[in-house]
Amino acid sequence: MAYYSDDRNFTDIVHREVALPEIYQPLGMKEADVDKEYLRRIDMDDGIDYIMVDSFGKKYNVQERFREYKYHIYSDFTLRYRRDENPDKDRHESEFYKIKADYMVYGIINGSKFQMVNHEKDISFVKYAVIDLRILFEHIKNGDIVLDKTISRPMIINGKLHAAINNNHDGSSSFVAFDVKALLDLFGKNIIISQKGFF
Repeated sequence: MAYYSDDRNFTDIVHREVALPEIYQPLGMKEADVDKEYLRRIDMDDGIDYIMVDSFGKKYNVQERFREYKYHIYSDFTLRYRRDENPDKDRHESEFYKIKADYMVYGIINGSKFQMVNHEKDISFVKYAVIDLRILFEHIKNGDIVLDKTISRPMIINGKLHAAINNNHDGSSSFVAFDVKALLDLFGKNIIISQKGFF
């Protein structure tokens, strides 16, 4: 089972060394100067990893999720959904329910966590997508995106995106998978701010 500090360390390294130059700089964004303790709190409470600022001074709350190369075969991005096995009922609802970020930055690197953390190879993204979460959740609310426990991969059915709800192999939680290309096909370019390798 992954621990928060390990996940956060990996995210921070990929953020600094790969996401800032490969994703944020081309979008004209840089990291806002924010107190580290405040960032830790909004990560735990609101699903926000970083606050970015554009060239006009506008701030954006961002959730980041980075994956090892072994996940490059998948065409979706995921949000943690439920932790029903947790003895604390207040923790059953996960990221999907609490996230207040404006954007999800989802990236898959060309190596492993071990290689990244130990600087064993030059790491870059083989895939990444920047998704507007406000638009995503509006489509869920309107019924254009259906959360579906009966499928294992996201797919378009009768003009709607059915997002698959799957359990993690260790049984610790479930997650919702959204196909990146399907989001573009159904809802246009304003939901996918930027991407590489997904289509």
